[in-house]
Amino acid sequence: MHSRSCFWAGLSVAGLAVGSALVAQPLQAQTITSATPVVVRSLPPEPKPNPTLETALREELFPARSDDGQGHGPDPDSAEAKRAKRVRSQAECQRWPAHRYTWSRVDLNGDGRPELVAQVLGSMVCGTGGCPLLIFRESRPGRLKLITRMSLFKDPLIVTETRHNGWKELITRVRVDAGTGYYAVLRHDGGGYPTNPSVPPASRLRRPEAGTAFLAWNDQDPRAHALRCEEEHRSSADRVFAEP
Repeated sequence: MHSRSCFWAGLSVAGLAVGSALVAQPLQAQTITSATPVVVRSLPPEPKPNPTLETALREELFPARSDDGQGHGPDPDSAEAKRAKRVRSQAECQRWPAHRYTWSRVDLNGDGRPELVAQVLGSMVCGTGGCPLLIFRESRPGRLKLITRMSLFKDPLIVTETRHNGWKELITRVRVDAGTGYYAVLRHDGGGYPTNPSVPPASRLRRPEAGTAFLAWNDQDPRAHALRCEEEHRSSADRVFAEP
């Protein structure tokens, strides 16, 4: 089970706006050894599952080859190869305990088209340091391309208005031990965000930064969707960002 720790423990920044979806029962107090962010707005995770996002998550979490490992198999770009990869990825998914995910839309690079940020939850992928966070953009209609896969993420994801290489700066928590943690700043380097918030190029937050909080939830929140191993059949007209 995904172990929840209280994000709000230790926060005393004036003007902090706390949305009802962000309130969780504290499991332990935590001493913060860095500056704290100012959350000016909180947006709950999307209430409905996203089949296109689920396909992208399965491909990243359960990668599969279309050949036999020795180069024998269909053309990698063929429909046959894609079908083979989907079947093998589905089989690998079914070997593991059930996973869940929460997700949000947020325009990180200011191009008017939202990226998708998703936190994956499950006993095989989460630990005391956190859970995986994956950030995608739409590469073509109905297909997502991974921008960053981050380990040890602790929700919420705080998105600021400060930019690096055209992308918004992110803030997340880092657990040092059971009673100590700090906030880390994640800056886009032109290719992606840091993949581990606890080591460079991620850095400690040195001064308060204002931002919007995404992906926060609690154990009773229905916005943690089951990550299905089977792909849902969809028409070619379906689009990932057309879903309400």
